[in-house]
Amino acid sequence: MKAHCVHCFNNLKRVGPRALNDKRGSTLLPPGVESPSWGTRAALSLPDVGRSRVPMESRRGSWTMMRHKSRRGFTLIELLVVIAIIAVLIALLLPAVQAAREAARRIQCTNSLKQLGLAMHNYHDAAGTFPIGRMGLNGPPGFTGYGDTSGGRNQRRTWAFSILANIEQGALFNSINFSAAYNQPANQTVCTTFVGAYACPSDPNVITNVDAAGLRQGNYMVNWGNATYYQDAYNNPYTSGPAQSVTFGGAPFGFSKSFGLQTIIDGTSNTLLMSEVIACIPRGTSGALDDHRGMIYNDDHNCAMFMAYTQPNSTTPDYVPEYCVYPYGTNPPCIENSTAEHAGTPSFNAARSFHSGGVNAVCADGSVKFFKNSISLPIWQALSTTRNGEVVSADSY
Repeated sequence: MKAHCVHCFNNLKRVGPRALNDKRGSTLLPPGVESPSWGTRAALSLPDVGRSRVPMESRRGSWTMMRHKSRRGFTLIELLVVIAIIAVLIALLLPAVQAAREAARRIQCTNSLKQLGLAMHNYHDAAGTFPIGRMGLNGPPGFTGYGDTSGGRNQRRTWAFSILANIEQGALFNSINFSAAYNQPANQTVCTTFVGAYACPSDPNVITNVDAAGLRQGNYMVNWGNATYYQDAYNNPYTSGPAQSVTFGGAPFGFSKSFGLQTIIDGTSNTLLMSEVIACIPRGTSGALDDHRGMIYNDDHNCAMFMAYTQPNSTTPDYVPEYCVYPYGTNPPCIENSTAEHAGTPSFNAARSFHSGGVNAVCADGSVKFFKNSISLPIWQALSTTRNGEVVSADSY
């Protein structure tokens, strides 16, 4: 047996491994010994010659079956489980992504208000006062529209015209015709141009909103005090409104008159200068279907100002004479408390925004702060006055 094995080994060395692949014609191995596959060193081990082996054809067939069995796809249940897991992950990540985007928009809003605060102070350095809040029609008793004998019809404009040169809009400022009203063709260029510094990025409609005359809108409005549109000219104290009774305590902006830092007796860090409103969507192409809130170039009721008569984002409807479009789209609640803007009509609109939980505002010292919707109404009203002498603690808002 030993001599036979040595003889077989010598024959294997002479013919080489290639001959081992011939399953039919190989006569070099003794009967009962299979031909080893190519590259299989274990098959050349001589001590295993006498073992009984499974034929090569059977083994290759079993390997083929195993390979076919391992190629099966997902079952329907497994596929549904994977889809469900992906859906859960998306549901968990989507709010986080939206929150991150809103945080970025809120920071951009803060930067815009900071820019507007600096623009107001640059204007103040040049003119000695802040710009006039608004001039034109619908003024208090004795109001003649800044010296215009026609009642201010050709002087209709707001503070938004005055500071364009201070927010790097010098070319737009030079296009203003100060002898014409905001809604006349002579001022079409400035009023139909979208100014990004006046828009909050969280408002989804301010970029596309265009009123019946083609005018663009804005979100940042000046502080008109703690009472109504007419301030101390009518309804002072204001006792017939939906909120608590108030007596007008001064404001940094008003009718056809400018105010400087010297009039802010309560302190610049405790007095609001500007805050946000929601730009309302017009309901049609007719001027009667416009909502005044957000119309930054218009001198009328509820346009270029906000009042602190109610809290930020208050559920109390705004009082908007004649130009109230609600319910409609994302427009905040309002009541059309008069069918005409006659003298003495009490009107007010709250500071509002699309930010979660409150509004941004810039104070008279140039600092920008976030005020929650839950701020105490007396504190909010105290922050809007300039000469009421209230004591406001920094930890109260």
